[in-house]
Amino acid sequence: MKSRSGVGWLVAVAALVAGCAWPPWQLGAPLDGRRSIPEHGAIPSPREARAAALAARAAGQPVLELQSLQVLDRSYRLDGDLRAQPTAIETARLAELLQARAAAFHALGRAVPESRDLESAARLDPTLGQALAATRALAAARAGDFWKSIHAGEQARAAFALAAALGGVAPGTAGAATNPPPLPSPLPADLGAWVLSSPALSTRVLPLVVAAPWVLDDQPRALRWADLLLDEDPSSPDVLALAALIFGRAGRLGGTERMLMELAFHTADRASGLARGAEIWERVGRPREACAQWIRAARWRDEPADPLWLKAIACARRDPGAGDWREIRAYVLDRAPADQRDDIATQLDAAR
Repeated sequence: MKSRSGVGWLVAVAALVAGCAWPPWQLGAPLDGRRSIPEHGAIPSPREARAAALAARAAGQPVLELQSLQVLDRSYRLDGDLRAQPTAIETARLAELLQARAAAFHALGRAVPESRDLESAARLDPTLGQALAATRALAAARAGDFWKSIHAGEQARAAFALAAALGGVAPGTAGAATNPPPLPSPLPADLGAWVLSSPALSTRVLPLVVAAPWVLDDQPRALRWADLLLDEDPSSPDVLALAALIFGRAGRLGGTERMLMELAFHTADRASGLARGAEIWERVGRPREACAQWIRAARWRDEPADPLWLKAIACARRDPGAGDWREIRAYVLDRAPADQRDDIATQLDAAR
């Protein structure tokens, strides 16, 4: 009599042989009947982009209209396919939308995407570009200041060179940011359509998520927002933080990790950027990753009196696998000035 395990083994072998006996045209076919590779690529064709732009304009959704017109413009510039050449009307409309989005970014104090959009608009419409020369120079100079603040020297030099080529910026000229308009109360019934009816998605999604975090519970919609936000401005710490949160809630932890790396890079105070990442790991229920991030944040400044050490030790106490809190404590106290050591030790020992 065969054993129960032997029978199971024979059944498994039989199933494997049966699978290998399928005709060649069935090899690799998905077992659930669904296509493994979608019929269409991730990048819309010129025809699809043109149709999407028309539909978005009819629906009053400039965010999507701008994205589709950019796909059409990019396709023509990269492929040189004359059949995909944007019409004069499409080119003028794209320049108009880019200028409107640049104005929205200016109001938010985000000079990097503002400068990028203004330069794209100037390429599409040289006459408009000449008229906006002073505005472009100011945006480029402010973008240079941002890049310089995060120690991105190459990008800073390019931005300052552009500002100089456009005539420079008068001393004392400033471009103060303004607060975005308040959210309507009550919130619109169709939030999906409402957030798309502004030239820049950031102006509505970012304050909306702060005021009503539950809007992220619609996961497909939240993932779509993340993609659109990153497409319009991948340099904003606020955008990167929100994208990291959305990806984490969706279980896309690799995406969260990448966004948090970008977040730290694009934050002038890197320790604060790392600490912000730790908070996001906590929000998505990943305490081990959060603890590692708290330790990185504290080590970045490496100051014994930094409160971040309290976070690092507290999380290591809760999760010994994330780090040895005793070693962290000893490291901090070894670096502390003698006259502050007792006070710092008391604070560290109280961390829970």
